[in-house]
Amino acid sequence: MKKVLLFIFFALGILWVFAMASILSRRTLPENSQWQLPVGENGILRTNGINDVQYSPDGTHLAVASAIGIWLYNLNSDETPVRLTTDRVNVYNVSFSPDGKMLAGGHGEELAQIWDVNTRMCKKIFIANHGMFLRVLFSPDGKTLASSGIHEINLWDVATSTHKEISKAYVHFANRMFINGDRGTLASVDSGDTIWLLDIVTREQKRALKGHRKNVKSVAFSPDGQTLASGSWDKTVRLWDVATGEHKQTLKGHRKSINNIAFSADGRMLATASRDETVRVWDATTGSHKKTLKGHTAAVNGASFSPDGQTIVTWGNDRTIRLWDVDTGEFKKTLQFAKSSEL
Repeated sequence: MKKVLLFIFFALGILWVFAMASILSRRTLPENSQWQLPVGENGILRTNGINDVQYSPDGTHLAVASAIGIWLYNLNSDETPVRLTTDRVNVYNVSFSPDGKMLAGGHGEELAQIWDVNTRMCKKIFIANHGMFLRVLFSPDGKTLASSGIHEINLWDVATSTHKEISKAYVHFANRMFINGDRGTLASVDSGDTIWLLDIVTREQKRALKGHRKNVKSVAFSPDGQTLASGSWDKTVRLWDVATGEHKQTLKGHRKSINNIAFSADGRMLATASRDETVRVWDATTGSHKKTLKGHTAAVNGASFSPDGQTIVTWGNDRTIRLWDVDTGEFKKTLQFAKSSEL
């Protein structure tokens, strides 16, 4: 009888172990799940930080540059998001080509890459001459890729991979860089309070914009290329006439520094992301404040309008990506990130 009872207890124990293993297998994160972008509302992406988020030109995808790589998120389906980078690399920013067929990303391993959005395959690899790629941008015609890094700005022919380096005479630390419409102007911000306007064709300086009292953190061109907006540690946004370099007006309201600036596709609105945990939306023509987006629990590092101008995507140090209705200012959805240590 004792042997029978021992056998029964042993069998029950085995069944319990297999049952728990089955339950845990359904609850435990699968291998490499820390690399997955969230699917659905309040999903979790397992990474340490968000560096950049950009809409595709047709508004169907979000590209996320993070501390562990680049993710491509389809907004029109529940398909599992794709991680484009094969290694655990800290990608600083992403840029879609104007036709949306290519996606470029730059990271701290002295590399910039271009992927085919449809096939998700890497098409091109560019190597920095000195140090890292801090930012990469396609030109408006998609034929040139501009890259910025420590002490250098480079231009690359996308088709041939031919490299052209811009003069270093006025490039000290080109950690922020933006290209202006069809006018062939590139704006570069170093570690100070000056904005440099450069000619892409001649690769020479056009003018320097000065007026901020502290370091400039972000700049953005209006879609028509006539206005440049700049945000600074001095808590202000300044609007400049690109043709003349004249200061047009100053926007005030943020309580801390401006981390990022973005124009809407029609050029009518301007969004500013700040360390004060808010995003403010402005009338780009009059400079009047329209609304304030509140919800982030840490500094907001970036904001971007959807191509149709109906949604603003924001991201911050609270490791969340938030979607907002532009007309109402209401919060629509959160995509939350978790620390690797929380896995």
